[in-house]
Amino acid sequence: MLSIFKKKPGGIIRHLKLEEFYSTLTDVEIEELKESLAHPYQLSNRPYVRDDLDKGNRTYGGTASQFLDTMSEGLSPNLRKRVLFEAIKRATDSVDKHFPRTKLAEMAYKNGDFTECERYCLDVINELDGKKFKDARVEAFSRLAIMYEKQGRIQDAINISERALSIGQHDGTKGGYEGRIEKLKRKASKMK
Repeated sequence: MLSIFKKKPGGIIRHLKLEEFYSTLTDVEIEELKESLAHPYQLSNRPYVRDDLDKGNRTYGGTASQFLDTMSEGLSPNLRKRVLFEAIKRATDSVDKHFPRTKLAEMAYKNGDFTECERYCLDVINELDGKKFKDARVEAFSRLAIMYEKQGRIQDAINISERALSIGQHDGTKGGYEGRIEKLKRKASKMK
């Protein structure tokens, strides 16, 4: 028999004030989240169990956005996307938005949706706080440079690489953005 009254969740859901998001999930999606939570490599030194998600008094040491971002790993694509959108919605700063957006960009790229990938990458780049990301490698720059080059948008690839270089980014390759820019300029001159 179906109950019209859904028991209010406890556990991490209550602790992080995620009840509204939780109420939009189907039973199948809740089970998928519980399975993800139960993986001992995730979230803490003391492994969580399935019921810690919505029962008991277990807490999470980070923000709701960080929890959702971490929980997105290993979920089905549709649920992962919903969880990442919720992580962005609950983010309190550019760092908390950065990681879910980067994951959404990578998902879009792998699915061949380059317009969506570009949008997420540009969102990441446009919200960068140079101080917080000074020593971090921002994947959105290299993802866009690669994607633009593959699309034949060489000048766009040069521009995004120059922008990355201007804020001290490195793309993880031997030549860095300097080498990438030189290669792209050679390629552009051959196309003329």
